[in-house]
Amino acid sequence: MQSTKNKPTAFPVRFFGSLFSPRRMFANRDQFNWLQIIVLFIFLTAVMVMPIPFYYNHQTNFNLSPFLPHIDKMMASDQMQTALKAADYHNQQFDNVQHQVIIKTKDNVAGFDLTTADMAGRKNVINLHTSTFQVKSVGSTFKAKYVPGHDLRTNAHAFLVNSWYQSNKVMIGLFMLMALGLIIVGVNLILVNGAAFFLFLSRHNKITHIRNFREGVNLTLMMMGIGSLLAMVIGLIHFDVTIELTVQSLSLAFVVLLVYLKTKFKDPEVDQTMLL
Repeated sequence: MQSTKNKPTAFPVRFFGSLFSPRRMFANRDQFNWLQIIVLFIFLTAVMVMPIPFYYNHQTNFNLSPFLPHIDKMMASDQMQTALKAADYHNQQFDNVQHQVIIKTKDNVAGFDLTTADMAGRKNVINLHTSTFQVKSVGSTFKAKYVPGHDLRTNAHAFLVNSWYQSNKVMIGLFMLMALGLIIVGVNLILVNGAAFFLFLSRHNKITHIRNFREGVNLTLMMMGIGSLLAMVIGLIHFDVTIELTVQSLSLAFVVLLVYLKTKFKDPEVDQTMLL
C-alpha cells in the first residue's frame, strides 16, 4: 500500500489564502523564505504604485505651479492673455508670427520667436512659435505643441498649461512614478521593519511565540495585504497618495489588533488545520 502525501501549497496561494483569516496568518508566519519575502514586498509596493501611472495617463488638468512656479505665473499673467487674445490662431497654430516680447524681467522672458539676445541670462523662458513652443526653467528645456481643449482667447493660462502637459505627459508620469514610488517604498520599509521589529522584541519576554525576525516580517506582510489592496482600489477611484498610505497604515493597525484578539500571537491559540 503506497502512502500519499498532501502536496505543499504553492507560495502565492498560501499568501493570498491567509489574507482573510487572522489565525491562518499567524499559523503561516514561518512559511516564506527571504526570497519570497522580497517578492511579497515588491508585490505589495507595486499594488500601491499602480494608481500613479493610471492617474497621470488619464489626467486632463495639471497644476503647474508647484513644479514651475515662474513659468506658471507668466502663463497666467494679464500680458500673456492680452497677447494671445490678439494673435491670429487657427488649426492649432499661430499665423503670421513675428518677433514679440510679451514679458521681460531680470530673470524671466516670454514672447513670440524670441532671439538669443532676448533669452540671454534669463532663468525662465516661454518662447512661442507657429505650432510649437519651448519652456525653459530649472535648468531644463521642455518642448510642446499646441493642442485643442481650451480657448486661448478666454483662458490663455489653461491653453498653455494643457498644451505643455499633453506634450510632456509621458515624462511627467515617469517622474511622478519615481518620486511617489520612492515615498511608498520608504513608508512600506518603515511599516514592515518597524512592526516586525516590535513583534520580534516580544519574544524576549515570552509574550508571543514569534521565534525570529523573519517570522515577524512574514506576519507583517500578510497583515499588510488587505490594506494594500484596499488602498489600490481607492487610489484607482480617487488618486491621492496620502490617502493611500493612510488607508494602508490604518488597515495594518486594525489587522494587527484582529490577529492579536484571535491568536494572542501564540501557537496554542491557532488551530493547526489552518496551515495551508
